[in-house]
Amino acid sequence: MSKNEVIADEVIKKVGGKKNVENAWHCVTRLRFNVNEKDEVKVDEIKKIKGVMGAQFSGDQFQVIIGNSVEDVFEEVDKKLGGTSIGSSKKKSDGPKEGIASKLMDIISGIFTPIIPALAGTGLIKGILALVITLGWVSEKSGLYQTIYMISDSVFYFLPFFIAVSAARKFKTSEYLALCVAGVMLYPTMTNGVAALATGGPTGINLFSILSVPYVSYTSSVIPIILATWFLTYIYNWVKKWMPSTITMMFTPMVTLFIVVPVTLIILGPLGTYAGNIVSVAISWLFVHTGPLAGMVLGATFPLIIMTGMHYAFAPIIINNFNVLGYDATIAPLNFVTNMAQAGSVFGVAVRSNNKATRQLAISSGLSALLGVTEPAMYGINLKFKKPFYAALIAGGISGGIVSFFVVKAFAMPGLTGLTALPVFISKTNPMNFVYLILGLVLSFILSFVLTIVFGFEEEKDAEKIAEKATDSEKIENSIYAPVKGEVKLLSSVSDPTFAQEIMGKGMAITPESNEIFAPISGEVMMIPDSKHAIGILGDDGTELLIHIGIDTVELKGKFFDPKVKVGDKIEMGQIMMMVDFDQIKNAGYDPTVMVIVTNTASFLDVLPMNESGIIFPKEQLLVGIK
Repeated sequence: MSKNEVIADEVIKKVGGKKNVENAWHCVTRLRFNVNEKDEVKVDEIKKIKGVMGAQFSGDQFQVIIGNSVEDVFEEVDKKLGGTSIGSSKKKSDGPKEGIASKLMDIISGIFTPIIPALAGTGLIKGILALVITLGWVSEKSGLYQTIYMISDSVFYFLPFFIAVSAARKFKTSEYLALCVAGVMLYPTMTNGVAALATGGPTGINLFSILSVPYVSYTSSVIPIILATWFLTYIYNWVKKWMPSTITMMFTPMVTLFIVVPVTLIILGPLGTYAGNIVSVAISWLFVHTGPLAGMVLGATFPLIIMTGMHYAFAPIIINNFNVLGYDATIAPLNFVTNMAQAGSVFGVAVRSNNKATRQLAISSGLSALLGVTEPAMYGINLKFKKPFYAALIAGGISGGIVSFFVVKAFAMPGLTGLTALPVFISKTNPMNFVYLILGLVLSFILSFVLTIVFGFEEEKDAEKIAEKATDSEKIENSIYAPVKGEVKLLSSVSDPTFAQEIMGKGMAITPESNEIFAPISGEVMMIPDSKHAIGILGDDGTELLIHIGIDTVELKGKFFDPKVKVGDKIEMGQIMMMVDFDQIKNAGYDPTVMVIVTNTASFLDVLPMNESGIIFPKEQLLVGIK
């Protein structure tokens, strides 16, 4: 099994299995689930899965934070679940009812996160196009410009089609019927009628001399098609209940469309359009009249919103602003400056830290934040040390107030709000718009960087010094012995970054010279995966230990591994637990390094190696955990 397949398999098991998953999708960094029974989700165990950065419930939505590889992991999740629109015959528990606000945020997030890549890609193209026009490299009348503009505007113009598919999956109804409704909304009769209004043409289509279908522009619209698809769900299910099964395939869709389309064109579409216009105008009015104050408040709290995973609920507001106003001067600019604040803080940690592993993690997560993905920086560094996170909140608030004061505008959907998406702020008529954004970004980065340096943060203290100062009565040492004969090396030297950066916990690595794996402590076998390449042990002294045999050897699917114990067995230190054919593993092209990881490192003052190099034998002390 690949790494992503292992993560997907473990996550699905620990969310309660396929039967407990009502719906699953992903955003830029997170797997997102609607589950039937919250109590079946083992949140703490999911957090311990290798490759998982965090897990949490946000309202009734369960989120597993993966990071940049989320799309690859979700591909495996999707395969195992059999598709993202997963239904369940199991009814939800009779626990607390989901609040209206929570349910609304869940619906919006579920609809918009799948189409963010399309919006991000075309939005960036539109920004680059604005840049080359501003620099005079391409004429707006040229064939090249017109062709690229069609690419950049395609998703935005036909947005109801994209939302129809995503909303149908979320509401669990027919995607193709939803597309039929969107097709009517964007049919040339409607678009031509809207264009004719400007020259005094009719206001709508007359029905039976009683009703009128008003000409309304649904290009780039959001709310109308969501309302229509929601209505379609109920009508389609209602018709199916009484339609004879022998004719349901033909007549259920027909009757559904005869009901849904007129109601959409006469009531839901215009209502959704007017509601969206009111929301956009109201939010713009708020920022125009309270400007810096609104920017400061939202700028300082945006990372907290990201932590809940509900920041995608702002997507319809941003899109509707583009549709009604032609730009967004609210959410998009603030998201940019708050991301820069997270990056500044994490680079501040990299400069001030004395720990090599912390510096490496800070730099890599800082680069990710600069490109618009802040979860690694927030969860891996800033929140861990707390004060850098506070520095980012302060910097985000101040810089948010500044970009709001200058009414900085985004002219296309930025997608990932990082440095690569800067062209969406380029204006052909107001070049200072881009200058003010850069001012806000630079200020946000520098301010959070400086504040992190000034505030400082507490790293894990040197456990050797603590141990030396502690009295004999205060010391509690948990001894961990070598599970295999071989050459000892530091964990930081292994090629797998998850282990090298001590994300799973502290420990040591051994290049094996024998095929026997012995128990390094006494306790109970808690885990042996199907791939047999690892053993999890809960020690009698409370130490939680992972013996990981080889790197990427999960892909061998158990070949060359012969366990001598099973989950639940009581073991004694020095007992043979597994036979491994390391020669065959090396011949297959895999690194045979055995890693011994204390997965509950946080429960100790420190975990220290007895020796950092040299040959070690089984039953010889490898590590000591100091409490």
